[in-house]
Amino acid sequence: MINESDTGLLTTSLPEPYYEVNFFERRQNWTMDAHHHPYYQFIFMLEGILLLTINEEVYPLKRGQLCIIPPLHVHSLKSVTGYYQFGINLQPEKDRKGLVSLLEAYIHDFTVIEHNEALDHMPAIKQGCMELTKLSKIRTSNRIDEFIASAVEKAIHGTGLDFKNHLLTYLNKSLSRKITLSEVARELTISPSHLERLVNKEFGCGVIELFNHLRINKARSLLINSSYSIETISEHLGFYDTSHFSHFFKQKINMNPTQYRKLKNWTK
Repeated sequence: MINESDTGLLTTSLPEPYYEVNFFERRQNWTMDAHHHPYYQFIFMLEGILLLTINEEVYPLKRGQLCIIPPLHVHSLKSVTGYYQFGINLQPEKDRKGLVSLLEAYIHDFTVIEHNEALDHMPAIKQGCMELTKLSKIRTSNRIDEFIASAVEKAIHGTGLDFKNHLLTYLNKSLSRKITLSEVARELTISPSHLERLVNKEFGCGVIELFNHLRINKARSLLINSSYSIETISEHLGFYDTSHFSHFFKQKINMNPTQYRKLKNWTK
């Protein structure tokens, strides 16, 4: 889809499955209304910030982040700052390489990936898109194949150390208040459904259950290792009142906070 405000490079001459490959620069206050495509679309951020809205959630995308938008996923785009992208639109039908089939097997939801190492390959890909000789088409297509394959690999194994650290750091910082799945998904720039799958794969439970597990662990630590009152601990962990805290704690530990503190102090 070409907009009159697009400036940059567009090629439709690469081998399958590349329907369009582009390097577009969008001006300040650029927008594109809600729309969808019959194909997989990749937007890799090279400069600026893009606000992508999908499923009523806004994802701010910045340099080094790649988003993958599956077919028929309605989304809109906006940039206050302006931005520069490397974009790929694949053909809708399956290709002989198997890239479309690979995506259909593993990428079902809107996905955002930290793909900073791919920034180093952009000059060579752009140069290849400008030359378009028989040799450069093959080399450029191969480079983009690797770009996509490595992105899918990251999406499949998205529970790397950075992901886990980011998730656990954010949850631990939020123990004093209530959180939602959508909020955590926005923080990690990932769709809620994909986040739930990754967290279940890594921790064996959903995001909110993991958060509640961290709250209980913090409550247990404070009950054993501090002289804080039950009321103070309740407030510190964002509960409405001590009654709510006690009920929550007993559901998880099978005893109320007072009983737990007495038992642990007795067994020290």
